[in-house]
Amino acid sequence: MAPRRISSSQLRSQMRQAQAKAERQVRSEIQKQTRKIENSLKREATKAVNDHNRQVRANRRRLESEVARLNRSQQHRTSVRYTVTRTSALRLHTIYREVEHSASVQDWDERRLALLDLAEIETANSAHVANALLGDSSDDLPEREGTALTDELSSVSDDLDKRWRGALFSISPDNPDAARHFCTSAREILIEMINLKAPDSAVVAEYPDGRTPDGRVARRSKIRYLLDLYGADDPSLGEFVDADIDDVMNLFGAFNKGTHGDAGRYAVTELRVIKTRVEGAVRFLSTVIRGI
Repeated sequence: MAPRRISSSQLRSQMRQAQAKAERQVRSEIQKQTRKIENSLKREATKAVNDHNRQVRANRRRLESEVARLNRSQQHRTSVRYTVTRTSALRLHTIYREVEHSASVQDWDERRLALLDLAEIETANSAHVANALLGDSSDDLPEREGTALTDELSSVSDDLDKRWRGALFSISPDNPDAARHFCTSAREILIEMINLKAPDSAVVAEYPDGRTPDGRVARRSKIRYLLDLYGADDPSLGEFVDADIDDVMNLFGAFNKGTHGDAGRYAVTELRVIKTRVEGAVRFLSTVIRGI
């Protein structure tokens, strides 16, 4: 049988039908893959939210536990050596609650809320270190000699990173001056982090009245300048950052006053607890400075 002949119009019609079918198949496959990707993204987003919420709850439980333990030690007054440390940690917690209140009554964006989360961790860290030094820690004191910091200092200044490595090196039972070496270096690092990114001339240009009575540029003004650059110039956050630095500085003072003679094993163990506290403060301050 001879093949059926079709006209050119019929051929064009068949071609259009085939093309339409192919296009429908392509659209169907695209829609299928799009739905698959969207569902995957939704699952990932849901997981990220759930993970974040779990971490927030864990941070809250840790903070409440550490502060409750610190309040108990205050009632029993088991030690006088770290009275300033205990008082400073409790003050930081009070200021954190003010930050939390500001966040609850204002429409804070994600950047401010990120600092709120970090402030909660810092508050818990402060209480934990105070409890550890008072002999009422919820876990064993850390013995790790390394550092949890990665690029928090090197991204600001190679010199600061080198100073930190030197401070870590000084924490040794064989170093009779370990406390002074470490605390001096750590104090200078925190101060220099602020000064490098908030130079006096820039701060005064922005806040002409931001000086202390003796004419120096106030650290609080520098912190305000940094938070403004970050995009989170809230008074409560500024007060918290300032108090957090004070809290670490008070820790240095209390430890040095009670350390005399050779640096025995217990003194070095205490220093490693303080080191952990400093690392948290550096990470917090680095977040503000680098704007991430």
